[in-house]
Amino acid sequence: MTSARSFPGVIEGGERLFAEASSVSVEDDIDWGGVESLDVPQTKSQAEKDAEAAQKRAEEEAKRQAEQQAAAAATASRSSSTAAASRSEVRTSSDSGLAGGASPDYSIAPAGFNPNHEIGDVGNRYAGGNCTWWAYERRHQLGLPVGSFFGNGAQWAASASAMGYWVDSTPRMVGDIMVFQGGQAGSSWGYGHVAIVEEIYADGSVRVSEMGSGFAGGFCSSRVFSDTGNYQYIHF
Repeated sequence: MTSARSFPGVIEGGERLFAEASSVSVEDDIDWGGVESLDVPQTKSQAEKDAEAAQKRAEEEAKRQAEQQAAAAATASRSSSTAAASRSEVRTSSDSGLAGGASPDYSIAPAGFNPNHEIGDVGNRYAGGNCTWWAYERRHQLGLPVGSFFGNGAQWAASASAMGYWVDSTPRMVGDIMVFQGGQAGSSWGYGHVAIVEEIYADGSVRVSEMGSGFAGGFCSSRVFSDTGNYQYIHF
């Protein structure tokens, strides 16, 4: 940039006066720079830092608790499976014949028996802890068919026979359903009873497993019957 000053003459009232004049010129190729910007780092207040630290601790604690809950759930699941397996082993330890879910031996069935008859099985629909609930569960453990709506214990033989099950008055194999009419062997006069044949002895007597409110603890597995011909049995 250059600057020049001049004093041109001015005549006013007969006198020459001098007035100062100035001019400024700017050269285009001169770089004057720009506005300087300062990069000032932002700082957080102590309250903000404390809040962030508290949030981080909360997240870490939530993660730790989630991991502990997952580990506890896995342990509980393993324990439940082990307990169920142990119960199953106790119930089947003295089984023979169909233990382990072997296929029924249809060769012992009477002539004309249809092994593909209606089963009526849509899951256990019997009240837990009752003899009918246990009979359904045990039959499934042994791989034998059983209906979901046979009714009360005393009705099971008739219900099963109507669907095509083989029913008679002789215990023939492990897993047979023993049907008690009302009052038989201490069963309910109004509902009757059912049990599962677990062993058949050489003298024709049988040992059964059964469940019901009339038994101590709700479960009995050691009753032996010698008057077997007085009951009905559902085979398959």
